[in-house]
Amino acid sequence: MKRLFALLALFLLALPAMAEPAHEVLHFYENYCESCDPEAEFAEDFFELTGIALSRCDFKGYNVARSGGRSAFEEFCREHSLEDAALPLTEVDGKIYVGGNALRTDLPKDALSWGGSTDSAVLYLYVPACESCARAVQALDALPESVQVRRGDMTFESKVTVEKIDVSARSDVAMQLFEQYEVPDEQRITPSVFFGEHYLSGADAIEKNLAQMVELGWAVGGGALTEVEGAEAPARSEALSLAGTLGAGLVAGLNTCALSMLLLFLSLILEARRPAGLLAACYLGSKFVCYLLIGFVLTGLLQRYNPHWLQPLAKGLLTAAGAALIALNLWDAVQARRERYGKVRNQLPSRLRRRLHRTIRTLTKSRVLIPACILLGFLVGMGEFLCAGQIYLMRLLSAVQAGERNMSLQLIAYCAAFIAPSAVLCALVLGGKNQLRVSEFLAEHMATVKLLTAAVMLAMIVLAWFI
Repeated sequence: MKRLFALLALFLLALPAMAEPAHEVLHFYENYCESCDPEAEFAEDFFELTGIALSRCDFKGYNVARSGGRSAFEEFCREHSLEDAALPLTEVDGKIYVGGNALRTDLPKDALSWGGSTDSAVLYLYVPACESCARAVQALDALPESVQVRRGDMTFESKVTVEKIDVSARSDVAMQLFEQYEVPDEQRITPSVFFGEHYLSGADAIEKNLAQMVELGWAVGGGALTEVEGAEAPARSEALSLAGTLGAGLVAGLNTCALSMLLLFLSLILEARRPAGLLAACYLGSKFVCYLLIGFVLTGLLQRYNPHWLQPLAKGLLTAAGAALIALNLWDAVQARRERYGKVRNQLPSRLRRRLHRTIRTLTKSRVLIPACILLGFLVGMGEFLCAGQIYLMRLLSAVQAGERNMSLQLIAYCAAFIAPSAVLCALVLGGKNQLRVSEFLAEHMATVKLLTAAVMLAMIVLAWFI
């Protein structure tokens, strides 16, 4: 009974979308109990097995215990050549299920083909700078990447996807959803979520019920979401997004600012005759944490203080900034190819570079080298951000503009890829490679790195406009 009441309570909170009847359902049963309501019980079972409200279907029920129901059942059996058919008997869109076991076993499998997908799709309406929306988005971010959905005797894994629509920019889509789901005027608010045949309005309802309803499989198949015209395209696939993040971080990590600072650091700790591997690990680990913290701060600011005009301008900002940086890196590539390294423009200002060099020399002479290397990695990381942070900023702006979900994973992946070239360089130098030869190698390939940087920025612009 508790489970039944929970289902009924959630059903009332998530009023179904009353669209055209989705399926034709014919149900024969036998009931003699005065206080029982077998058709209501069947409606609950049908929803549990299919995720579709029986009220949206063209439903006819017949009690075989009554003369009218008996004659309708006998006629149905004759038409379909059924002999000694067991009750209950159900027909859905022309397919017949004889007996309760067949219904629980076969109907869930067939229902999956109706929706066309096993994914659980949630559509989220919000407006920027909305406190209630900020609460609701926490509930959305807390949804698992996938849920185990049980329908009848079948269990399957359903991937959870979330699409976000800024109502201030796409009011047409919001109105279409409100009309399609027949949302009362007083509930046409943000935040709202739509999934399957149901919706939830307000932060309180979303916080209390969304996770449970998704786990129950109420969002499987997308439902009426697929009928919405003009909705934003689904967020780019996590695999594609992660690959782009790794590539961007790797190219950013190849910049001469970071690697030249590292070579100076390595030369000094090798002269100090201390455990160079441990000191290098402290230095790189501190830089990783520094970049990660910068990413979390910037992402938080972009997500929290996201005025309505930022999203429409995000593509333009990405394009303008990216074009300028592409031109700058192409110039640097030409100068590096001609070995005119003094004319390279996209690098740290000479004053800041000299100051960082002095800081490295000072701290590597400290008696407490491990804390000194940790502090040094953090300081150098903040300084290098002025040189290598353009790609980082563009990637963050692109991710926020695209509404990417798992930002923590994206940030960790970027920072790990950014540190990877430095880690390889450390391994080479500490493994016995001549530092002068390594430095010459980096100078020889500076033009290639600059071209790769320009290519990454161009790819980000293309992704922002077309994906």
